[in-house]
Amino acid sequence: MKKKSLLLLILISSLLLLFSTTSVKAETTDTPLTDADIAQIFPHKDNTEIIVSYVLEDQKELVLKTTEKNVLDIDTLKKELGEDNVLHDSEKNETIVKLDPQKISFKLFVDNQKPFTLSVHKINGEEIFNYDVNDTNQTRDIVTPADDEEDESGWVFSEMLKVSEGPILEHSDGSSTRPLLYFGDYNYAIQRMSISDAFGIRGKSRIDSLTTPGTAVLYASKDGRIEDGARGKGNHIYTDHYGDHQENDYDMLSVINMGLKEDPRGVEDRSIGSPRSYTSNNLYNYVVESDGKGVPGVSGPNKIGESYAMLDTPKFYYRTNPQTGFEEQKMVFHQKAFYAYKKGRNNPEITTTIKLSFNKVGRVQTKIAFKNTGKYAFGNFVGLSNHDLSLNKDNQEIRDNRGKAIGNYVKLRALGNQRGMYMQSGDNQVRTSYYLNRENGPAGWAGRSSSKSYLATKGFMHSPGLLELIGSSNERYYPWKVGKDDHTWSFIGGTKPTKFFNDDIPGYRSPYVAEKLYNAFSDHWDKGDLERKEVGGRLGVKENDYTWDAGLTMRTSPRDLLTGQTIKLEYESQIDVKGTTFNPVFELDLHGTNDNPQIISDKELQDRKGKLPITGTWYDFDSTDVTMYYSIDSEDPEDDQILFNRSQSQNDAFNGKLNDITKVSLPLKGLDPGMHTIRFYMIDKEGHRSQMQEHVLKISKPVTNEPQIDVTSPGATSKNPYKVYGESIDIKGTWSDKDSKKIKSISYQINNHDEKIIRENIPNPTPGKQNIGDIDGLDIACCNNFDKNKIVFKIVDEEGLVGTDSFYFQHVPGGLTLSAPEEIDFGTLAVSPTGGTPVKPTIKEGNIVLGDYRQQDAPPISVSLKMDKFYKEEEHHDDQGGGDDSLANIDIPDKANTKIEIPKESLVHDVYWKNKLINSDELIIGQSAQKTGPQWEYKTNLTEDVLKNLKIRFRSNQNGASSGKYVSHWTWQTVDSVQ
Repeated sequence: MKKKSLLLLILISSLLLLFSTTSVKAETTDTPLTDADIAQIFPHKDNTEIIVSYVLEDQKELVLKTTEKNVLDIDTLKKELGEDNVLHDSEKNETIVKLDPQKISFKLFVDNQKPFTLSVHKINGEEIFNYDVNDTNQTRDIVTPADDEEDESGWVFSEMLKVSEGPILEHSDGSSTRPLLYFGDYNYAIQRMSISDAFGIRGKSRIDSLTTPGTAVLYASKDGRIEDGARGKGNHIYTDHYGDHQENDYDMLSVINMGLKEDPRGVEDRSIGSPRSYTSNNLYNYVVESDGKGVPGVSGPNKIGESYAMLDTPKFYYRTNPQTGFEEQKMVFHQKAFYAYKKGRNNPEITTTIKLSFNKVGRVQTKIAFKNTGKYAFGNFVGLSNHDLSLNKDNQEIRDNRGKAIGNYVKLRALGNQRGMYMQSGDNQVRTSYYLNRENGPAGWAGRSSSKSYLATKGFMHSPGLLELIGSSNERYYPWKVGKDDHTWSFIGGTKPTKFFNDDIPGYRSPYVAEKLYNAFSDHWDKGDLERKEVGGRLGVKENDYTWDAGLTMRTSPRDLLTGQTIKLEYESQIDVKGTTFNPVFELDLHGTNDNPQIISDKELQDRKGKLPITGTWYDFDSTDVTMYYSIDSEDPEDDQILFNRSQSQNDAFNGKLNDITKVSLPLKGLDPGMHTIRFYMIDKEGHRSQMQEHVLKISKPVTNEPQIDVTSPGATSKNPYKVYGESIDIKGTWSDKDSKKIKSISYQINNHDEKIIRENIPNPTPGKQNIGDIDGLDIACCNNFDKNKIVFKIVDEEGLVGTDSFYFQHVPGGLTLSAPEEIDFGTLAVSPTGGTPVKPTIKEGNIVLGDYRQQDAPPISVSLKMDKFYKEEEHHDDQGGGDDSLANIDIPDKANTKIEIPKESLVHDVYWKNKLINSDELIIGQSAQKTGPQWEYKTNLTEDVLKNLKIRFRSNQNGASSGKYVSHWTWQTVDSVQ
């Protein structure tokens, strides 16, 4: 189902001031400066307001040029600058403005419907900058929304948030749990809030933090039904982010006063909308450069009106994963340093894709891809994933029996051996674990504090003072902020922290941590807590030191990101609920999958004496004894064997102590070369069984004089071909040759199609060694079928000896996809109670396309259109503060929670299809063809049918209608065709 807004607001952002009032470094020059830029852009219902900042030391005039007529509000411009200071030439589309050199900016109101280019020039004609107005595609220099073409297939665009469900886990006491995933706040996702509403403004930030990967666990007691959801009797919802399913804490004084005493939390930081968790990067450092090396400026994506925060409304998608059968989601958003292009100024752009998926046993996998989709290289790019953590239950931070909140200011602990971190509620009722040692895991992570999602900070600021000697100061900002040395001394209490410490908790005020401890990293090379190896150790400080507002920050390695390149960041998370009984939980340091198996060479297996080392952790809240079982290539319980037995004390069980697994090995002798699946599970002495963990490994063939090539990922055989839902596949593999120093070629052939060369004349500097290779996005578009298809990979050495390996894949019958334009426009009209001539719509961008991936002989499918009323769009204003880098930055006063109200004023509309009046509020606009052939993908474009056949006549009510923009939501839906 697709639900679309006819006239979306043009969400343009940005603020770039040309001045700084803090630390200014100047150089003398004989050349007077004339410069200008776009400072801010604010969309309004009737126009768009552009703030143009300028510096005029030489000339006093600027020339404004547009590519379209009548798109500037000249009258308003004259009122601001003065009649004599604005000279407009309508024939040339030029306007000369004479400006006051003592001021720094002026307002320019422009048309908010017609696409055009605005350029600003010096009086001699030299262009200063240009900007494409009302062009939703103006930021896409390279149209590549995601890095993985295979991963793009089968996704359904949706304007509504949703909650996706994982597998149900049954417990021995009759209770059950089910993991959930979504973006932002669970409450908004379960309500199916629209993306545009979630992107709306609350105070200084957004209503919902859409770049926050959300996860929850639904718990059903033995008397409840998990299928009834959160509202079922005896059911509970647990979440692990601050402001995620925590609405009941909105007015709690402990939440409002969590920060500095003089800085109470405003509406943008209250406990709804996951407000302090987000995904971002160091793009802001291109706007305001840090004064320190390796500590770049960072902005949250929820800062209003800034291109470096978020360029436009994020795009949301979902689909069913063909490998696991569970639904997954992704969010895509764009950031750009500046709105306008200026000669000589780098203006990098980043497209970020966040994908949330379940693995087979329900653990949530988060994969983030930061891609350079601009035309400028990005120097020392650092991607960030920021999490403000809080363990919540049933719409509030979890409470103890006395009603005290015990889910936030808790001790953060290491999973050990660089695995990640976990935190646990004060009553041991719930634990959340973050596994950070995956293939594309963070290069650094820190279990410390967090930041505000709407702030842009310089990173490191040096204020020189007088002659660099008197009054100079330095200040760091997230994620490089450091705990303050701020103490007072008294005869009664001795030395104790004051301004940055809250005695009521007791703990450090948000976002501060212990003295001299960084709230994430010292610089972008610092690994934070990544190398912590001890299991269960307290992160950052000693065991009995004070706690802080719990958070987790992850970062990628600093790297020059060239145009088209991608940096990835991934992790897994899991929430465990204790319940009346508890199933043991374990984590092994073995992460091989069918698509990415562990590769063990024949020589490596011999060196290990045929054994596989086993390490990991386990814990159990209600048992002192556990047994680990395993099987190889079998799901028959009779083949299960005991790997080890372990014990713990009753006290360790009560506290859920994390126990280390060491000095264990598993025999692999007798296994043939090829893929093998090892399955592990744990049972405690009470008979409670854990979830199963699988590990896939591939034993390579012995290296020979003949070259060998071996596809290692994805896993596939002739009997079990790789199930694909797309037009490309990422291939990984190995190749070897025992005696040749050069490989003549590596190639592949799909079925009977032409053979294609991958590489030629490849050096083999170490004969006998396994070499790793991959192909990103191998094109399989030639196989638009449901058949089993075969790819033969071939390697030829310099002696002409040949080696081959075969890979099999098969398209999976899927469902339907329906895409529709973001915006459909009926233009500017004069309406009356009697109405006028019916008008046709226009579509500036996008098409109405039905994709059919069902099995052969599936019946035709129709597409229906349902229209809501056209309501007048109201404009809401929110005050915004500045000064992100100031410690005295005071949030706006508390006010009632922002509610979305449906405007009352509306238009009456009559719908015509093929010039016939439609009496129903729903009509069929087209039909797909029946899938009579063997093709996997059928596409039907219905755009022209709608443009040709749809007309609407608009009428006002008897009292008339006020001028403005009227918006309707349309629902596009697939329906069964009548045969």
